[in-house]
Amino acid sequence: MHDSAYDFLTPATAMVFCDQPVVGLSPWLTRAYAGAVEAGRRFVVLTPSTSSITLPLSALLDGQTAAWMATGADGGFFDAVTGRAQAWDGDGLRPGDAVADDFLSAERLQSAYLHVRASVFHPASHTTRAGSFTARVFEAVTGSAPVGWGLYEPVSEIWDEAAFSGFCHSRSPRSTRLVVLGAAPGRPGAPGQAAGSVAVVTVERTRSGVLESLELLAEAEAPLVEAALDAFLAAMHTARARSAVLAYGLGYTSLARPARFTGTAVPGCALFGPESLAGMSTQSAASAHSATPAQSALALAGPRARLLGTAPAQSLGVRYTLEPVPGEPHPLEAYARLALELGGTPEGRPA
Repeated sequence: MHDSAYDFLTPATAMVFCDQPVVGLSPWLTRAYAGAVEAGRRFVVLTPSTSSITLPLSALLDGQTAAWMATGADGGFFDAVTGRAQAWDGDGLRPGDAVADDFLSAERLQSAYLHVRASVFHPASHTTRAGSFTARVFEAVTGSAPVGWGLYEPVSEIWDEAAFSGFCHSRSPRSTRLVVLGAAPGRPGAPGQAAGSVAVVTVERTRSGVLESLELLAEAEAPLVEAALDAFLAAMHTARARSAVLAYGLGYTSLARPARFTGTAVPGCALFGPESLAGMSTQSAASAHSATPAQSALALAGPRARLLGTAPAQSLGVRYTLEPVPGEPHPLEAYARLALELGGTPEGRPA
């Protein structure tokens, strides 16, 4: 990428300034990011504090090699994800100890959203079709299949599972990251309409198969009721999910993340498939020598958990309360503990 593509350029930093109300993953930003990384520079997207970014762009900006920074009302800079004030030292932005006032101010047009992370492992086969799991997740969350997909925003292709899979296969063995759009829950969508749901899907080839994982945001009017959570768990078990978690959050605007403190989405339910259950740490498994991995995981998960399916292909489904219950760990903590136990290798280390 030519140096003129950046608004500020130093030996350590390549910065672009975007003043749009909502900044998405455009081809130009993607090329600028790739050029900065190739040159060994930190890529910085700088926006006004009133701007927000989409999920696909957020997934690109990891906070280390690439970051989102905002300009405050006082003329200073702050990290738009953590809120930490930043100082320019002539070569790059360095974090300070203070949190910017702009970051702590309330978003005026905040809305609710559902946040899903899910993955599946497809065994190596000529019939494997990347994108099939993504479609099942969209259907479970929104009630309808995706409407479009592409490398950038706005997406360029109408949803076609075979075309999606063929594109990923053509790039193998390289991993592929794509944007997928869908409707809002309960409202049919179509190409050209404002998206009510959006996902970033990653497809990676391994020695023994294909790993398909996604992060999805969908509009929400209220937290899902227990019946809807149970339906999601059942759908993920049927789709052979390796793992899936559905959470509820506040503070975004039209699925875009503002440069404000929005808290963390609270898990409503989580599913751990047979592969996850088999990955329980040896310490946990030792607590019940005669129990199967599924039974041990059920005992570990607590009273709001249940097993789905029949042995040996059972999944663990867990529902969480949106508000803390006295005497019980916070839902975020409870989920994190269980995910660590079930996501560990036989040696007990996180996978």
